[in-house]
Amino acid sequence: MALTQENCVKAFLTAAVVLNIGLWFSVRTVQAKWVNVPPAPDKRFAAAYGLGDAELSYRAVGIMIQNMGDTGGRSASLSDYNYPELVKWFFLEDSLDPLSNYVPYLAAFYFGGVQHPELFRPVLDYLETVGKRSEGEKWRFLAHAIYLARFEMGDSDKALQLANELATVNNPKMPHWTRQMRAFIMNAQGKKQAAYALLLEMLKTDPKNLAPNESNFLRGYICERILDKAEADLNPICKDIP
Repeated sequence: MALTQENCVKAFLTAAVVLNIGLWFSVRTVQAKWVNVPPAPDKRFAAAYGLGDAELSYRAVGIMIQNMGDTGGRSASLSDYNYPELVKWFFLEDSLDPLSNYVPYLAAFYFGGVQHPELFRPVLDYLETVGKRSEGEKWRFLAHAIYLARFEMGDSDKALQLANELATVNNPKMPHWTRQMRAFIMNAQGKKQAAYALLLEMLKTDPKNLAPNESNFLRGYICERILDKAEADLNPICKDIP
């Protein structure tokens, strides 16, 4: 009886080894395939990723987004991502933790490096939403969105729209150049009179808060980049610029 049981065990183990070898030969050429960005869940169920803990869910989903295309021994190009679906994940994360900068940084500085910048356009709405908040230095994400729109996408109209949003952010700690970006864009668009009026108004209405170097920069920009030489020679603000 003992011998029969021993033989049964040996036979079972042998069969298991043979089946395992056979399975290995049949699937050894099969590799995991990336099916692109999966659909984002409803915000009501977002905390389920952390067993009901919103902060744990935020971190777990953030790591998933960061490594989404780098699974199964392969790396996906940023150009291969489904950006409209990816934006849904960004907004999902925003609902879990609107104060953290982790995902906004990931969106702006990692995915913002996509080889075909036009694919990134849907993400501008997310950066605009985050960047309009007055907490901390969220404005930096909106400023980066302006940079991407103007210099990477070549869309000065979108850049100007975002620059107008940035200028209205209620954060007294923002540097003054954030208020000036719309003037720079208008000047680049050929709207010199509007750019001149905007910068001149800033010089008039905010002299106490402008550091001398900022005031000199504004005057220099007006006199050297907006006005031509004949106009600058006649304009009193162009006198005695250091």
